[in-house]
Amino acid sequence: MTRKTRNTRQSLTASGWLKPQRWQISKIEAAEALRMPVNRIVKVYPKQHQVIVVYLNQKGQKCSSFFSYRLFARWEQETIATIASCRNQQALAPLEIIVQYDLEHFNYPVQSADAIWDALLHHIRRAITEQRHTQKCA
Repeated sequence: MTRKTRNTRQSLTASGWLKPQRWQISKIEAAEALRMPVNRIVKVYPKQHQVIVVYLNQKGQKCSSFFSYRLFARWEQETIATIASCRNQQALAPLEIIVQYDLEHFNYPVQSADAIWDALLHHIRRAITEQRHTQKCA
């Protein structure tokens, strides 16, 4: 099995492109992602593939649940920043495969998926244009 084949079956976190467990997700970010008042968020615990949020339910009782990082605005921002960090088409190619896999296999808010996809396509076009321009000038 080649490295490229292995990467096509990995998510953005499993492949190492994103490390959300290192992010300091605030109570405000959690409240926005979960669409609840910030005063109901008690604690946010980042884990490797999901985040645990302790929150108060409607009765004021503490509850906790696992949530996908893909629900958080930070996921979209970090994914787009990762795409933008690829300096050329060769660096971008493996990420392109992984982003496609991630978008196909995981639940994303539609708006977030669209923004990530648009950023990826834009960066691919830009990398190809720059590569063609460089080849013409060489």
